[in-house]
Amino acid sequence: MDEAARGELERLRQLVGPSETSYAALLTDREQAAHVAREALAETGELRGRVVELGVQLARARQDQDLLLRRAEMRPLQRARDTAGRWWAASVAPQLRRLPRAPAALVRRVRARRE
Repeated sequence: MDEAARGELERLRQLVGPSETSYAALLTDREQAAHVAREALAETGELRGRVVELGVQLARARQDQDLLLRRAEMRPLQRARDTAGRWWAASVAPQLRRLPRAPAALVRRVRARRE
């Protein structure tokens, strides 16, 4: 092809736009870029979740450390009282909250039904 023909071909390509093969290549590139972007977003979400999880673990570790440092300074009787209080608050008190709050109100309801 001589120079004049190449020049004319370039001029026509600029007027018409990309060829069909280059258009297909652009579509393929776009689809691949979109796929890579979706994968990056998914990975970002996983990493954010992991950061939140690590933050929760760190907070729990700090609470445990504070508790252990406090108990190390306590006398044995204070430590036993603190342990019992924590056990009561975590195990017994929630169970008691499920019971009827006012036994007198329960008695009144039973008496009202009898009448």
